[in-house]
Amino acid sequence: MNKSLTFLTLSCCWLLSQPAVADHPNTAQRFAAHMDFLASDLLRGRDTGSVGHEVAAQYIATEFAKMGIMPAGDEGYMQRIEFKSAWLATDSPQMTLLRGDEAIELSFLDEFMVAANINRTESAVEGELVFAGFGIDAPYLEYSDFDQVDVAGKIAVILSGKPNHFPSEVGAHYSRKKTEALVKRGAIGVVSVWTPVTEKVFAFAKAKDYIDKPRIRWVDDQGQVQNGFPEIQGSASLSMDAGQQLFKLAGMDLDRLFVQIEAGEKPVGQAMGIRAKISYQSSHSSVTSPNVIGVLEGSDPVLKNEYVLLSAHTDHIGVSEHIELGDKINNGAMDNAAGVATLLEMAHLITQSQDRPKRSILLAMVTAEEKGLLGSDYFAHNPTVPLNNIVANVNLDMPVLTNAFDQLIGFGAQHSSLWGVIESAVAKNDMHLIPDPMPEQNIFVRSDQYSFVKQGIPAVFLVTADKVGMKFEAHEISSQEFMVKHYHQPSDQLDLPINYEVAAKFVEINRAIALEVANDAERPQWNQDSFFATITEQ
Repeated sequence: MNKSLTFLTLSCCWLLSQPAVADHPNTAQRFAAHMDFLASDLLRGRDTGSVGHEVAAQYIATEFAKMGIMPAGDEGYMQRIEFKSAWLATDSPQMTLLRGDEAIELSFLDEFMVAANINRTESAVEGELVFAGFGIDAPYLEYSDFDQVDVAGKIAVILSGKPNHFPSEVGAHYSRKKTEALVKRGAIGVVSVWTPVTEKVFAFAKAKDYIDKPRIRWVDDQGQVQNGFPEIQGSASLSMDAGQQLFKLAGMDLDRLFVQIEAGEKPVGQAMGIRAKISYQSSHSSVTSPNVIGVLEGSDPVLKNEYVLLSAHTDHIGVSEHIELGDKINNGAMDNAAGVATLLEMAHLITQSQDRPKRSILLAMVTAEEKGLLGSDYFAHNPTVPLNNIVANVNLDMPVLTNAFDQLIGFGAQHSSLWGVIESAVAKNDMHLIPDPMPEQNIFVRSDQYSFVKQGIPAVFLVTADKVGMKFEAHEISSQEFMVKHYHQPSDQLDLPINYEVAAKFVEINRAIALEVANDAERPQWNQDSFFATITEQ
């Protein structure tokens, strides 16, 4: 960024960050002011590595400075990350199913999808197909799809998702580890088949909306790509119709398999007796993007050396050039300007209090969440404070504030001593905690707290939920309607019916949780019987 642009950015951010209504606006008004800037067209959807995201990061750093929050990045507030980007050549993907002399060519976008390869510009794999169930190895749940099947040197065919009986959060963790499990067993390619559950959650046809977006990974000081899995030479995803073609060619009945899985039966792995060829081309580039890190030092001479980590992601998905709409800017109002505004207002309330918390408050506004939790993963591997001194994480991501909800889901809460703290804070604000009503969504592993959980840090991620049978006002939008019509769409913007009063209540609940943890004499602990007490990734 040149000096003139830097000066212009700083000037714009300072001016736009000034209160719009009064010297000391209340939380709802301040929340709205943050939203007006962060979700504006000016920031062009805050895509990772874009100028719009850089402006958002500088805005947040300026807000931190105004509140007296000290820099805790590598350079001031910023922790800049090097990323490698891979772009798919959309005219290049080809996939062929082979049985003897018979060859079936599949149609790209309609029947199969591929993602750009982060390791290769030319991706090509040909091999025998082996059905490996869901592709999951879950020792903690005494489950493995690899007991009687060998995928070494072969292309593994797996079902998307996970078994229905898996616990929500533990199952989501194992579902996220599929590629690692396949690499460990020597697979050279992967074909993932959409299931009815996946189709309901995320229709195969919607995947083409992301085809013009890069696949990115962070690189370390030696230039090594994090979690690139170069052992996989090529991969593809199939629609349910294409999956039926594949299974029929192998003499198998996919519809019958779906019925058996729905009834709780475990899919049986087997060699399919057919082969496949997959090829596509990618181009590579580099980009940088910052996390914004600040710290409010605690008041206790001993406990100030421990940290309560508050996190929210600053990025969204930018501009969708391929869609045929007049408005192509994905403003990301709920996802995640609302989460950033929540964290900023929590910080404002904490810094305005006469009683500073005993533990230090560490604030991490992270980038590249939409690309795979990359900014938080980088911070978890490259923390700017001792990792063992981070006692808990409170994560803020996409509170859907389009109605007067009265229920919350506390992802991760039941696995640690945080549960009692969260239950109390929610009840004091006339709301209710409910179990995960949508385990098929794998939400626990789709937001930044997961990066810290994998490092052994107890965490909670509160998500807003509509009350069952709730009657909505004419102008209100349910959480379900938001997910169907507005999630990752240009319509996630400021003209949604945003309820700023309920946003203020959401701020207060999360503030109360953070302060309770910060002032407790004991740091949070995993429950002894929790799966997450058993994992720590390096």
